[in-house]
Amino acid sequence: MSTIKDVMSAMKEVLLLTDKVDRTGAALSEISGELREHDRRLIRLETIVEIAKNQLPHSSREILP
Repeated sequence: MSTIKDVMSAMKEVLLLTDKVDRTGAALSEISGELREHDRRLIRLETIVEIAKNQLPHSSREILP
């Protein structure tokens, strides 16, 4: 009887672990999407800075890093 109890306990642990892995995977997918969005925003900001630097007179460009 204790063997069956041990097997049932192990199966319960496996199911709980599977659920935790699924939730972690979903959280990682969400974080990945947010990271991609931040990357896109950063690229847009870099583009704006580059355009602004190119529109400055030549002497002012030397001051900016």
